[in-house]
Amino acid sequence: MGRGFPRRGLGGVGAYRIWQAVVAPAAVWQDSLGYRAVSTHGILSGALWAGPRSPLVPLLLKLTHGFADYAVVQAIIATAAWGILALTVSRLVPEGWRSVVMAWAVLGFATAPLVVQWDWSVLSESPSLSALALLCASGIWLVWGFSWIRLTTMGVAAAAYVGLRDADIWTVGVVGVVLLVVGLYETIHGAALGPGALTHAIRAKWGQSRRWVLVGLVLLSLASVAGVGADASHRNGLNIEEALYVRVFPFPDRVAWFSSHGMPDGSAIDALARTTVPAAHSAKIVAPDLSDPSWQPLLSWFDHQGEMTYAFFLVTHPLYDLTAPFASPALTYNNASGVLSFYLPVGHQPLGFLEAVFVPNHVVVIVLAVLAFLLVSTRTRRRREWRFLVFFAAVGLFSMLLAWHGEGMEVTRHMVEGNVEVRLGVLLMILLAVLGHGRSHEEATESGATVPASEATDPSAASEPSEPVSSEKELSPAPSLESASVPMVEVEEPLAR
Repeated sequence: MGRGFPRRGLGGVGAYRIWQAVVAPAAVWQDSLGYRAVSTHGILSGALWAGPRSPLVPLLLKLTHGFADYAVVQAIIATAAWGILALTVSRLVPEGWRSVVMAWAVLGFATAPLVVQWDWSVLSESPSLSALALLCASGIWLVWGFSWIRLTTMGVAAAAYVGLRDADIWTVGVVGVVLLVVGLYETIHGAALGPGALTHAIRAKWGQSRRWVLVGLVLLSLASVAGVGADASHRNGLNIEEALYVRVFPFPDRVAWFSSHGMPDGSAIDALARTTVPAAHSAKIVAPDLSDPSWQPLLSWFDHQGEMTYAFFLVTHPLYDLTAPFASPALTYNNASGVLSFYLPVGHQPLGFLEAVFVPNHVVVIVLAVLAFLLVSTRTRRRREWRFLVFFAAVGLFSMLLAWHGEGMEVTRHMVEGNVEVRLGVLLMILLAVLGHGRSHEEATESGATVPASEATDPSAASEPSEPVSSEKELSPAPSLESASVPMVEVEEPLAR
């Protein structure tokens, strides 16, 4: 590791995370028992890889043989993943104190309760956030310079991301489609109107844009494979029942829209809504008893047409998409009033001051993002690392929006990944804007010819990003990129802490 990386700091972070994982029992939730039930199936069983839960948490439980060891292993994985990201971002700025600040910022962020508290529960959040950290790191590597090893690394991180939580399938798939479309557009854009033979023009464009296409294909392929497994097990990546109970069924006009698009039992839903009285300061929850034979048509619709109809509703109602998350009272339930500390198991000691420093309220995050754009220099703004971080944060916003619309219960918990992604992206943006002047550690290393040419970055790329590149060193602003529950009235308590 370079002189700009605090190795002792990483060791301290790792020791803290592992100590906290063993100092008290991990919290066991209803989802934890579901994961353990799936983990009892054989390693090659379809019930494990395409069962009622995303496969990687049950697989990790199978390999660790229990809840206690699972907590320790996910803490070790988290330490390694966030350490790799800290080392990576330390190379975005000149070596020295600025490099140390970048690395410490990531290590501090990774030790804040928003991130570290999930090590202490048997859930999917901790390994999923570790995969997110690796996606961020591998994305930066790809914008430094394209190579098959770096693309493969991103593919592995993305495979873990979609294999841990079904909701991430949608995020990764959409990002893959966007990158694929951009790459294909860049390949053919202007080729037909330009001079020379069409095939030669497309070949020249392909040399510059294939990085977009390849990353897009990898992400879309992984999302598709994970989606096939989810569909085969009849898992809903979007828990549409919960979302409709609180956001559609209480509103006659929305029920009418869904009825006109094939949803049965609209009149019965409206009748149930009229007799449902919401709790004080809470949204109305209209939840039919789907075990009742009279609701069988609605249950069948949920299983076969509901997800696509709901997705079509979201696509055709963009104003609703953007405004509904801010409705009052909040259109959620079993959400612990939006307070994530509810999921903090007893017996563990989070470092609260790190939450104050690295996880300020959303107004501060918005102000920091604006400041980053105001303070960034023209040269830094042209760097592809900066553009990647902007894209990374934007994908986090999309992930939060998708998680909110895809869930009716525990929405704040299910938005954790997007929340972390946005905050991490903004943190790195403001730091790069302030500290990124001069040649980065990566550029300095390459100018000294201390790395193989196949892995080197073209130093001119930071200042001339629009210049066509046709070598294997091409850069890419690659993206970073739990199942349906029975409606409940009370917030879920852990079965054991």
